[in-house]
Amino acid sequence: MTEIQPTTADALMADADAQLAALLRHADALPDFAVSEDFSGERVADVLAHLHGWHLLFLSWTAKEAAGVEPTFPAPGYTWDRLAELNAAILAEHAHRPYSELRGRLVDSHARMLDAVRGLDDGTLFDVGAHAWAGDQSLGLVAHECLGGHYRWAESALGVCAR
Repeated sequence: MTEIQPTTADALMADADAQLAALLRHADALPDFAVSEDFSGERVADVLAHLHGWHLLFLSWTAKEAAGVEPTFPAPGYTWDRLAELNAAILAEHAHRPYSELRGRLVDSHARMLDAVRGLDDGTLFDVGAHAWAGDQSLGLVAHECLGGHYRWAESALGVCAR
């Protein structure tokens, strides 16, 4: 099944909500299981921590841009070549938190991301040139990769452990 990229804010938000609901149903059913060896974390909670961390990155990018500061993409001190290190740092920041807390943080940061998306018109959101710091991606694609697209990845990471 090929994933279709949303092209409107409404479609992006609807996809994100649907994918988060599916992910949480799955995660809630097996919060203590180990996850796929392809993921650097060990617990289902670690997957939620990873997702939450990327939400926080997105929110920092949009907040900096709104303040007139060009965001560091993906994060200060990291390049896309060092993505594994960034993901490890995100995980380390949240590794001590229990599942229930991380679930709550994920739901909260999801809602905050949707509020950020809701505040942008489709032209700004999906214009590849509107956010130079995002390179050759639109902010809408970046948001999708932090929301519905990322939740699909998380489902696959959890799907391995559910077999």
